[in-house]
Amino acid sequence: MASISELPAVAALAGDGEPLWGLGGLWIIKVSSAQTGGSFALIEVRMTKGTGTPLHRHVDDDETFIVLDGHLALLADDRRVDAGPGEIVHLPGGRVHAWRSEAAETRFLVIATPQHEAFYRACCVPAPRIEQPPDAGQIDLSIIVPAGHKHGVEILSPPPSY
Repeated sequence: MASISELPAVAALAGDGEPLWGLGGLWIIKVSSAQTGGSFALIEVRMTKGTGTPLHRHVDDDETFIVLDGHLALLADDRRVDAGPGEIVHLPGGRVHAWRSEAAETRFLVIATPQHEAFYRACCVPAPRIEQPPDAGQIDLSIIVPAGHKHGVEILSPPPSY
């Protein structure tokens, strides 16, 4: 017989979540891995046009992107995929990839593993409110690279030109 989880139900309503500033934009932890008993984390990301990640890979962590608004360009396995509202891209662990916002503001969800949530947290600082950081669009490799070493993310190059 299946047992009932001791975890409470979680509702992540509009305006809810833990805001973080880093990696060039706003990250909102909507449902943390702690709230799912270590199953996954659900993170809303808001990035301004041109903001993107370095080319990287994380062998142990799958990642799924669900675009809500704007457009996201993803480079995976040397192939560019342009995703708009309602479109989903899943990347199995180990795939070399990067992504970039192609709209004034792109808003998307990331379904991530607990380890990958820890990486995002290591690259960010708590935000006082849900809005873009003062340095929106800027990424700092001196923060990202050490966080990657600690959390299984290998940074391969600065953000690529697609």
